[in-house]
Amino acid sequence: MEGQEPTPPEIARGGARFVVTAPCDTIFLALRSQTTKAWKRLRLGLHSSNPAMLCSEAFVLWVILALNLLTILISFRKRALFYALHNAIFTFLVTGQAFQIRADLDRNYAVFYLLNFINDEGFHSAVWYIFGVTLVSFALAVISKGYTKAPQSGTKFVFDPGRAFYSRLFLFLCAASFVLIFLVIGLDDFLHSSRPGFQSGSAIFLVLLFLGVVPFLLKILYPGKIRFGDIACLGLTFAISGVLSRTHLVLYLVVILTAFYYARGWSDRPHTLGLFSKVFAFGIAAAILIFGIGALHDAQNFTHGSLADLIAYILKNPERSVLSVEYNYRIGVEGMSGTAGAVSHYLTDPQTVHFDYGSSWFLRGSAQWLPGFLKGFVSPILDLSDALNWHPDSIVASGVESFFVDFGWFAIVLYPLASYLLGWKLPLRIVTTPMSPRMKLICYTAAGWTIMFVHGALAVWIALTVSYSAIILLFWPVFRRHISEKTFISGDGSRSYVEP
Repeated sequence: MEGQEPTPPEIARGGARFVVTAPCDTIFLALRSQTTKAWKRLRLGLHSSNPAMLCSEAFVLWVILALNLLTILISFRKRALFYALHNAIFTFLVTGQAFQIRADLDRNYAVFYLLNFINDEGFHSAVWYIFGVTLVSFALAVISKGYTKAPQSGTKFVFDPGRAFYSRLFLFLCAASFVLIFLVIGLDDFLHSSRPGFQSGSAIFLVLLFLGVVPFLLKILYPGKIRFGDIACLGLTFAISGVLSRTHLVLYLVVILTAFYYARGWSDRPHTLGLFSKVFAFGIAAAILIFGIGALHDAQNFTHGSLADLIAYILKNPERSVLSVEYNYRIGVEGMSGTAGAVSHYLTDPQTVHFDYGSSWFLRGSAQWLPGFLKGFVSPILDLSDALNWHPDSIVASGVESFFVDFGWFAIVLYPLASYLLGWKLPLRIVTTPMSPRMKLICYTAAGWTIMFVHGALAVWIALTVSYSAIILLFWPVFRRHISEKTFISGDGSRSYVEP
């Protein structure tokens, strides 16, 4: 019942019984406790013949956090914005959650986070695995060359549609939203369900709604005057997608931020307080929007009513929403919990472990992008992908967990290397290589989805990239007719000309 705390259930695994731990008071108390213990263990280690004391988990966690922050700063300084975002997400999902799990394991031999069983031995090994991943990520940021401004192309594209274009696009988005809300999901579920976007058949409409972002994004990539029609189409897409799927909303925000940073010249300016303030303000606004929507969805798990009723419930019970860091780490994310759960499974039940070396990703990614009504035809592929996964306990497995499940300890090098290729090399190649507007739009979208490589698996990145690319290719003729180009004559009299 509402307002009544559930009784912690006893859970059996491997012949032993464990009790799911009650939440800590706050994550900040956990961090303070771990800091105190780390210094005590370090002082003991200085006077002890046992070298393991110098490498206590709490101390290693603080080293990991320091390396995370340094990697973010170096990446931003070298203008590798995506790599900085990757490591910022990693710091929140993995390193931050590790502190809370460590605090729980100080009181219990083993704990459960959602479906992931975590014991002391598994967590200890997972900490060193994360340390190795973080160290390689840091080293790659240190030795890599940053962004350099590309030479100006002789062709300048301009996207300048008329009112009729915006009217037709807005009506199309309204029609797609109407079908999605009233026919696919149902109005009651749309208003009161905490996860309305998980309804079968909704994914294809969420991808279609991306068309409302395209005009605004083209105005940023090819600087032009942003009109009311751009804002109206963008606002409608944000409103519907925000209610149904925060994942898609995050993509829109990441792609728009990246476009502003590279296409509007922010990356070419010196790193001043003003530039940092712009990026920071954009991040804060995005976080407020995303966590605010998440808190409303969480409130719908406990109460129903108007928007005012939901807000009142959140203000009265902030500990039951993503606004609570501790609640978020226990219910909302599976960064370190999924990784430590996989390592615990690896150590306690090794006979069930079998590495597939990425096969399951490509099997699932090749089929997951299809609309729901077609997935039945490829269900054997999806079933095979599930059968290859020896650790299915995570609801949304993070990238660092997925790599361990697929490659074992080789993931210490393979995961940060893949993150580096997708978060550093690929985006910088995109923003410095001349290309047509269609290809640039596809590439920026694909780069934006690389954040799912941190929060999800490579299969998710493959599926979403293919889906969005297909929609852009299918509807590109609608946008192409409103793109014009201007060419200038260089000093030697030659012209450059590119078809839009």
